[in-house]
Amino acid sequence: MKRFVARYSPLFILAGLCIVLAVISPEFRQPDNFRNVAYRTCVVGIVATGQTLVILTAGIDLSVGSVAAVSGVVACMLMVRGAAYASLIGLAIRALGHPHLADALEVSVVVASVGAGVLVGSLCGAISGLLSTKGKLPPFIATLGMMMAASGAALLLSGAQPIFGLPESFRYLGGARGWWIPVVITGLIAGVFAVVLTFTRFGRALYATGGSLQGARLSGIAVDRVRTAAFALCGMLSGFAGVMLASKVGIGDPKAAEGMELDAIAACVIGGASLMGGEGSCVGSLAGALIMTVLVNFCNLRQLDAHWQKVLVGSLIIVLVYYDTFRKRKAGLIRD
Repeated sequence: MKRFVARYSPLFILAGLCIVLAVISPEFRQPDNFRNVAYRTCVVGIVATGQTLVILTAGIDLSVGSVAAVSGVVACMLMVRGAAYASLIGLAIRALGHPHLADALEVSVVVASVGAGVLVGSLCGAISGLLSTKGKLPPFIATLGMMMAASGAALLLSGAQPIFGLPESFRYLGGARGWWIPVVITGLIAGVFAVVLTFTRFGRALYATGGSLQGARLSGIAVDRVRTAAFALCGMLSGFAGVMLASKVGIGDPKAAEGMELDAIAACVIGGASLMGGEGSCVGSLAGALIMTVLVNFCNLRQLDAHWQKVLVGSLIIVLVYYDTFRKRKAGLIRD
């Protein structure tokens, strides 16, 4: 029972927090407010899922926000240009009496552009992983450099201006035609990676690598390959989150994801992930993201100052990290 409670403690904390806030605030327990909380958590929840994979290996990725930005910009640029050509070809196709083919052409342009944005994120993550493993750079430094490079690339590609004129069909991904679409996608992503971490060899290798790098290597695990894959997957999810964010706001903004890396790390820590590696779960990180959103939502309902919201979340992170360190010191896993 103790192991069960410890493993799913973020979910219990989330449930208890929601119950307490629902009693305090009648506005909080409205169905529309719960939908708003779930909708606002989607992008951070996806990025936190990818960040969990890296943290499990005792690493950290500071570039997820910038990678999300450049991925969204690339996808939107390709989408706008591709949609222009698709509309011209579509006019000819419609004139021939095949409107469904014209619609399919527009959708294919959107899908290809989304795929390109995700590919850019994957490449950025893979480069960070190779710099950390083959280049022997600390993950902090490797991803800090990638953060600056990706941020600059997003500004250069977009001319430091938002990209407008996105196709209407693209807005479905961000929930403009149904709030539940990004919520379901986020839940599926977290669920898939939760299964990967629990039931696959790769998932066990992630935990083993973060628990003891040397022990994992001596056990026959290709630790460099595992760590690189974790960074690549983190970049892939960050790229998809950046594309989803562009779909939600309706523009490709090169500055839209600033500071998201801190939110993702905070969600992982609140969700029970250890910055020392070897502990954490995707479900816990998603719960951590929901806890943050619930706290911010409650502060907004109570019209509390935004600065106090940062104080509240920051204090929660400090308390949880201190508890994790204290627990490990008591267990003899950390020595002064």
